[in-house]
Order: sequence, then C-alpha cells, then structure tokens
Amino acid sequence: MSLRVLYLITELDPGGAEKQLFHLASGLDRTRFEPRVLCLRGFGAVGEQLRQAGVPADTLGMKRKWDVGAPFRLRKRIDEWKPRILHSFLFHANMLGRLVGRRAGIPVVVGSVRVCETRRHHLLWDRLTQGAMDVETCVCEAVREYTERVAGVDGRKLVTIPNGVELPALEGLDRSRPEALFVGRLEAQKDLRTLLAAWALVRRRVHAARLRIVGRGPEEEALRAVAPEGVEFCGFQADVAPYWRTSRVLAMPSRWEGMPNAVLEAMAWALPVVATRVGGSAELVREGRTGHLVPVGDVIRLAERRAGLLADGARAEAMGQAGRGVVSEEYTMGGMVRANEALYERFVKEKGISQGK
Repeated sequence: MSLRVLYLITELDPGGAEKQLFHLASGLDRTRFEPRVLCLRGFGAVGEQLRQAGVPADTLGMKRKWDVGAPFRLRKRIDEWKPRILHSFLFHANMLGRLVGRRAGIPVVVGSVRVCETRRHHLLWDRLTQGAMDVETCVCEAVREYTERVAGVDGRKLVTIPNGVELPALEGLDRSRPEALFVGRLEAQKDLRTLLAAWALVRRRVHAARLRIVGRGPEEEALRAVAPEGVEFCGFQADVAPYWRTSRVLAMPSRWEGMPNAVLEAMAWALPVVATRVGGSAELVREGRTGHLVPVGDVIRLAERRAGLLADGARAEAMGQAGRGVVSEEYTMGGMVRANEALYERFVKEKGISQGK
C-alpha cells in the first residue's frame, strides 16, 4: 500500500516553484507514494498538466490572501483523504499547511523555502511556526544558511534539496548572432534596470548585439520606457525553447535569489550564464568555467562579462558545454525527486508510520 502525499502550494500558474512541484508530484514512484495536489488559488496551466499526468489536482478557491474559511476547507479535504505526508510550497501554503496539518493529525509535515526571503513578516512567521513542521526543504545551501541565520529556523529542521532540470536535445541550435537573453518576472528582485543600463555599454562594444527579455511583471511598462536600442520585450512564453536555441548567453542580474530555474535551464541548454553572486546562482555558476559572477548592481562588470561572451562565440560555446555537464551530474530532475522520496521515507521510518490510509 503506497503512502499518500498531499502537496499544498499557493497557486498553479506557471512559475519556477510550480514547475518543480509538477515534476516532483508526477515523478514519484507510484508503487511507494500516491500524490495529490491542492492549491490555495490560481488553478492554472500547471494544474491542468498535473491532471493530464494522472495526478489529482484541485483548488481551495481562495479569493484573497487571508480567507477565514480556507483552513476549514483544507481540514475537510485532509479528513476525507487522510494523507500521511503534507509537503507545502511557497509562503502562504507553508503557513496554512502548518496551521492545519498537525491539528488534522498528519504524521509528517514538510515545508519548503525557495528564496533568501527579504520580507520581515515572512521571516518572522517562518520562525514562529517552525514547531508545527518536521522539516523544511531549501533549494540551495545559500537559502538553508540564510533561513537558519536570518529567519532563526532551527538548523536541524533544514535540509537542502536542489532544484532539478531536464536535459533537452541540442538540436536546431543557431547561435551565430550575438544574442543575449533574460528569462523571468519583470520585478524589482531581478534588477532589470541594471541589466538595461549595462546593455547600453554592451552595444558600444558589440554593435549588432541584441537582448531579448522573456517574461512579464509589474515593472514592464517602466522598463520599456528606459530600454536602449537593441532590446526586445517578448512577453510571457509558454515555450522558451526557441529562445534558448538562438541565444549566446543568459543574463541574471538579481538582487537576491533562491535557485533560479532560468539559470538551470540555460545551463541545460549549454548556455553560459552571467549572474550576480547571490543565492543559488553563486552555487550554479562556476566562475570562468560555466559563466561569470558579478556583484549586485555592478553595471560595468555586468556589461564587460556579457560583451566578452557575445563577442567570442567559441568561448561562449565551451562555457555552455561545461555548464551542461554540471547540471547533468548535479541537478537532474530525477535526482530531485529521489532526494524528496528519501526524505519522506526517513521520517516515515523514524516515526514508525504505517502506510495505512
């Protein structure tokens, strides 16, 4: 009889955490685990993908962040299905899962933290509610260390399980043009203003260079207003593969990070990465081997590193291939799934939990 695992996440619209959850839930060994997914709100494309993959998925239908009826609806679902493990993703799901999970008698409650959180109330609530969880997974060592040091979560309750990525077939590549790429939300965290300021300097050295920005977000209108020549805003793209195939370098100028999926995917597509030395980016990018790391907000170095790779296609290709080798050895999707399975089984064994429903 398999162990029932309930995944709780804030929403199921496309995003980095949602993508990782999809691969985790759909990739579990079904002879040992039976997954089900609930989101608080925003039952979007990822929810439909889960259903197509044979994973039951539904929503609690929250209309606002603090819905007083949501804990009762979640408790009803738990009482009906009786999962043995609850694993939550993202802040509001973490809080609701801890509030309800232990009271509902779920033996193993797992949280997750995916970024070096800067919002003080998030840090405070993570610390205050840690007693209601058994363990919290962190996407990289930087996030684990930060969560212990700054949020004050007991280090014995933190474990690092990096994100994973699927290796695509490298077919149809055309990187003959000096194209740079950014993929992500257009928000303050990603610091695209520095990206654009540096781009003006890149163009002075590589006149034919083009920067394509894939994604949407609250800063899009303001960024469009200050974008220099050679910048194309491509909006949200469900399929980024055409952009990976023709780009020569990925730029990720974030002010803070967890483990950015865009960096992982770029490396899987054999692209070198120029990123700021923050969070998981500093663990993924091996300086001088798979790309370059620069200080946050450093316009000059960001421009120099990108211009160097755009001007030297052979060096960019060599770094990209090295990056693909790193992810194939250390950051596979299968490895991520197996690490979570091992974590569940560790607590099941330690607590003597039966597989009964």
